[in-house]
Amino acid sequence: MKLYLVRHGDYALDTTQQQDALSEKGLREINVLADFLGRLNIHVSNILHSGKFRAKQTALILARGFICDQPVQSRNGLNPNDDVTAFANEITHWGGDVVVVGHMPFMGRLAGKLVTGNENINIVTFQTGVIACLEQITLDHWVINWVLTPEILMT
Repeated sequence: MKLYLVRHGDYALDTTQQQDALSEKGLREINVLADFLGRLNIHVSNILHSGKFRAKQTALILARGFICDQPVQSRNGLNPNDDVTAFANEITHWGGDVVVVGHMPFMGRLAGKLVTGNENINIVTFQTGVIACLEQITLDHWVINWVLTPEILMT
């Protein structure tokens, strides 16, 4: 199983909606990422996001870059300070590859928990727009396959 962990794009307060939304920079970052991923023909079973508007925007744009039969879905337990242990235990039993769009510090803690067993070990710096591909080798063994930052793709 592969797990694509994505931190939402750069954001700012949308005063008309009174919520955080992707900024122009964030929209560019995520569109470039979606275009790049689209050339890779990656199949996933689900694309999940936290439900926060900036994560939903990111997930909907990224959906163009993946081949997925399911609509983008909101998922509880992906907010910035949610507990990663329950989510980490659950995903170890999923069968298909999944995209998860969320926030810091949750994304960093989840990557640490899966790869090292310790959520307090920072193994990936999830700046806005970063995607990390983790792969499950055995039930309790995950590795990092690759990490992309917006700066790499926007040069």
